[in-house]
Amino acid sequence: MGNDVEVSVCDVRPAVPAGAGQEAGLVALREVGGVRELHIVIGQPEARAIHTAWLGTPVARPGTWDLFVSTIGLLDAQVERAAITAVLDRRHFYAAIELRRGHDLIRLDCRASDAIALALRTMGATIVADEQVLADAGIVAPPPGAPAPPDQIGPWPGRP
Repeated sequence: MGNDVEVSVCDVRPAVPAGAGQEAGLVALREVGGVRELHIVIGQPEARAIHTAWLGTPVARPGTWDLFVSTIGLLDAQVERAAITAVLDRRHFYAAIELRRGHDLIRLDCRASDAIALALRTMGATIVADEQVLADAGIVAPPPGAPAPPDQIGPWPGRP
């Protein structure tokens, strides 16, 4: 839809300092074939779910996102895309998950973290970001091993 740019998860941190003694999760999405990234602060449970799926780590018990993917399959649908659709104040991200059921495309609004967690659990699902989201909130990623500028989240250890 629109001016979508394919992105992929390039890093996940289940726990980072969020100020006032709090911790949050963090996911970084990089445009495929490009240098811009979106850094999205998310909840710790969502970060753990994304991290587990991103690494392909088997889980002992299915989580909420696994249940949702199974339910979608039982309803003869599949997750086709996770779309980061908008951003407010460079920190509040909006998203949608797109489901394919036969010839029908069903679009459900959701949190960015939920869309990413579902897409990573679905074979063939892609993650995209609206070009305007990348223009408004994207940063140019530092080269591997280089620290990020102080106004950006980083540096990201272990980046390929």
